[in-house]
Amino acid sequence: MFAAGALTLSATPPIGIAYLAASVRAAGHEVLFIDAIGEAIEQVYYFGRKNLYVNGLTQEQILDRLPADVQFICVSFPFSHEWPLAKKICSALKNSFPDAVIIGGGEHATAMPEFILKDCTAIDYLVLGEGEETVTDLIAALLQGEDAFNVQGIGFVQGQQVIQTPRRTRIKEINAITRPAWDLLPLENYLAGGYSFGVNIGRTIPLMATRGCPYQCTFCSNPSMWTTRWTARTPEDVVDEMQEYIRRYNAQNFDFYDLTAIVRKDWTVKFCNLIIERKLNITWQLPSGTRSEALDDEVTKLLFASGCRNLSYAPESGSPETLKRIKKKIDPDRMIASMRASVANGINIKANMIIGFPGEKLKNILESYMFAVRMAWAGVDDMSMWVFSAYPGSEIFNDLVKEGRIPEFSDDYFTGLLSYSDLNNVVSWNEHFSGQQLKHMRFFGILLFYASSYLFRPWRLFKSIRNILQHKPQSRMEMIVEKALPRHVKKALTLPNSQNVVHFN
Repeated sequence: MFAAGALTLSATPPIGIAYLAASVRAAGHEVLFIDAIGEAIEQVYYFGRKNLYVNGLTQEQILDRLPADVQFICVSFPFSHEWPLAKKICSALKNSFPDAVIIGGGEHATAMPEFILKDCTAIDYLVLGEGEETVTDLIAALLQGEDAFNVQGIGFVQGQQVIQTPRRTRIKEINAITRPAWDLLPLENYLAGGYSFGVNIGRTIPLMATRGCPYQCTFCSNPSMWTTRWTARTPEDVVDEMQEYIRRYNAQNFDFYDLTAIVRKDWTVKFCNLIIERKLNITWQLPSGTRSEALDDEVTKLLFASGCRNLSYAPESGSPETLKRIKKKIDPDRMIASMRASVANGINIKANMIIGFPGEKLKNILESYMFAVRMAWAGVDDMSMWVFSAYPGSEIFNDLVKEGRIPEFSDDYFTGLLSYSDLNNVVSWNEHFSGQQLKHMRFFGILLFYASSYLFRPWRLFKSIRNILQHKPQSRMEMIVEKALPRHVKKALTLPNSQNVVHFN
């Protein structure tokens, strides 16, 4: 019996471990999938420290769902800020099932294998990097009594020494990877509840058309997890999967979780044309952020025609000096032109920005503010402005460790990584600004963007109000506001026939 568990604070279907569970099942093993979020999305409990709360199953509920004869327990912890929670649950699993082999994996495991194995002795093995082949090989070796040294891409402790076997070569034939085992988890809870990574515009299932990213941004852990090798499935295979989910789950929308989905223009054109030719009548989104090199007027027209309604760009900064420092190889003017093309062709656009990188000065942040205004003028609908977090696995993180600026990996350090999205508690890794200063700078940047956006296009404010009151958000901002409204307010503002009338005095 193989048990898979997903630990995350985000209410999105866990596609990564769904892929792993499918691969293990395809190898002939019985698999039990415990989706700690999906089984109790609206359940929230106090974590026990610093006003932190967790949504999903409690530790006791997770343990109760495991059979006594479980042999392998695989726990995914993709995000480093979740490590204190993951560590606590792994220790409880080992205490309750001492004979079971606990296998950890995900980006956090790949970024800090030696620390994890020493910090949590309950974990027997770590799967490093891409996991489908590695986890099945590891389970097969252990069942046959073979030496784990022969399994590539794992970490474990022998005596007092942490052993890391040679990294496994990335999977080349990604079309052959078994599709996610959505039937093993409570997918309907996500579909019916409108939970997704992008904007909620229908029953949404996540997809991955590509793996890896060819770029080397210094704030990103991709190079250590996936390397810089970018591989794409055939457009036909991706569209076939979409059709399968339409048939099996009545899917209406697809969120692509790719690190960098749009790299090759010819692939994107063929993919869009296939959706149009097969008349899928769906919508799809790229919410995780993409680049602009292949997004010209021709491509953005095809994107919209094929159902793409929301697209996220990732400029990160408007400062040439900062872009060079973080190895973000983009042309800001070209990105603005691409944004204009997307807006002109009807696609809702969101942009991701980051301030507070080590070495950034006021001049650099002011340049990002100006770029935010340029994006508002170009018609970008939404903008997120985050404060930089020193994330494990990234080049900047490694530099900070070498400089002694991260003296210890305490639970406070890991939970502090949440500050990138925390509106109140900001941790600064910048030499020139405190956390409080960066918090206010972030607020100002967001305010500046939306004030400029509504100044340049005042009708958008009324359109947003209409979309919110009709419970049909078209942008991330509208979705956040709509979800934040108390239920009694939503009910009061919604007429029985769903036709809302708003009076302005």
